[in-house]
Amino acid sequence: MKFKSIILSLCLIGGFSAKSLANAGMPGFWEVGAGANFIPFFAKDSVHLGKVQMQSELVMVMLYPGFAVVKGEYNMRNLTKETIQMTTGYPINSAFMNKAMTSVHMSDLYELQVKVNGKTVTVKRASSTSIDAYQDQALDHVDNWYIWEASYAPEAITKIEVYFLVNTNQAQLREGYNADYHNGFSYLLESGRAWAKNIEKGRIYIQLMDTLKVKSIQGVYPFKTFKTDGKKQLVYDFANLEPNEENNIVIRYADRLSKFNFEKKRKQATTYYKKIDALNSDKIRQLDASQWNVATAADFKIYSKNGGVLVLFPLLMAYLIPVLIIVFAIVMWVRYQRRKKRK
Repeated sequence: MKFKSIILSLCLIGGFSAKSLANAGMPGFWEVGAGANFIPFFAKDSVHLGKVQMQSELVMVMLYPGFAVVKGEYNMRNLTKETIQMTTGYPINSAFMNKAMTSVHMSDLYELQVKVNGKTVTVKRASSTSIDAYQDQALDHVDNWYIWEASYAPEAITKIEVYFLVNTNQAQLREGYNADYHNGFSYLLESGRAWAKNIEKGRIYIQLMDTLKVKSIQGVYPFKTFKTDGKKQLVYDFANLEPNEENNIVIRYADRLSKFNFEKKRKQATTYYKKIDALNSDKIRQLDASQWNVATAADFKIYSKNGGVLVLFPLLMAYLIPVLIIVFAIVMWVRYQRRKKRK
């Protein structure tokens, strides 16, 4: 019986290897540095759905070669006459469908800090062993969330502020076994639809940092939605929006840096948060972009043909090796049967 189990295991390994490795060339924009709107998390809090509205939001992004610093300010209005205590969360990584790139796969976010009405709150990573999650079917696994507690006063505005860093230098735009390696940033706006009503007013503001200029951006999605001053700033305004996947922001920019130390940037998070605070959210809200030009960068094509010779290796991994494992298992089985008959 032990020998039979070994043979069966070899066959299963071969089968699963072929299935998983055959998907290695799945098209999409992978390992994109990304953030999202926070959403209600625990199942027990689902009774409050429809009671708290994300009335307005301002997302400010300092986009650097290799990484991005993000600050979000959200005015949350409790539509009821009672205080609501709720656990909300941020997905650590996830994916969403996109017409221009097939799919976008978001990487982790780092050094997350959250303030509720100006006071810093404790942020922790959710554990699937101890909680009953409301959104676990929507965005991967429960463990892929940062969560915190917030209290929403009756018929009042609660201000939520979040800060985090993302690594944009690992992104790759892929189709089959061809891939281009650029920086990639994304913001999942559609998660805001989990709250009551539409988002009355919002602005996404992007400040290009260091050597980056508007011409450094190859593609920005949604197409023809952002406006730019033609130098270092981009703005996306919206009103009365019920966001969906077509509103999610994706930016492809600059080439991948060969020598980049993101861990060093993480250690400087506090400095970067002070820097993004200095942008002054009130001034950003009042910034008049009505005369700016529409950002036309829309290039999400793949130009590298590095899948030519290199495609042989993943194909060998995906098909030949599993076949050899199965053949080996069959040979061993035949030899075992012959020895058994001789006895």
